[in-house]
Amino acid sequence: MRKNAIQVLDLKELLKAPDGIARVSRSLVEGAIIVYPTETIYGIGCDPFAPGEPLKKIYQLKQRPEARPFIYLIPDSRYLEENSIPLLDVGKRLAGHFWPGPLTMILSVPPDSPLSGIAFQESLAVRVSPHPFVKALFSHRRFPLVSTSANLSGAPEEHARDPKKIETLFSEWIDLFVSEGYKAHTSSSTILDLTKYSPAVVREGGIKRSEVYPVLSGKE
Repeated sequence: MRKNAIQVLDLKELLKAPDGIARVSRSLVEGAIIVYPTETIYGIGCDPFAPGEPLKKIYQLKQRPEARPFIYLIPDSRYLEENSIPLLDVGKRLAGHFWPGPLTMILSVPPDSPLSGIAFQESLAVRVSPHPFVKALFSHRRFPLVSTSANLSGAPEEHARDPKKIETLFSEWIDLFVSEGYKAHTSSSTILDLTKYSPAVVREGGIKRSEVYPVLSGKE
């Protein structure tokens, strides 16, 4: 746990500051744990390759078993190719239709991929976010950003919309909190598993099953 007070940053001021995003990026490289906004709800994140085991700390602060892997935000679909993760035709079709946006795809990760070290059972859950903070962060540096809801494991999603609740829960763990106020009328991402013979929605969120399956079948 941290002993210093959490640093809360206003999103609008951060994006206007000449070195604002650079400072956040630097903190992540050094092992910081941050809370940040997405187009869905607030996420808790880190650079999984940073020193100090920030990934392990996020499991601890959320009270989440390590057998439940996290989602990662990535800069774009090209990032998968750069890291030797194949995006098959169906994945390309889904990415072209729903990315950037709240669709998470679980993909198979080859052993020779630079991201194999963060894969769970040779797979990785990824999505591309259109949120201005996330886009600005990735324009500064391309890396996989942990993206897990800013609440305790199993707690209501509502807790990950309210900055005050989040700060109360995690102030002893979090280094930076990028805030844009209460996030009303938002849902977590939909998760689609593409590692199986028959792709399946394993969590319905902001995108409905009825929207996903026509694209899956090529009948959109």
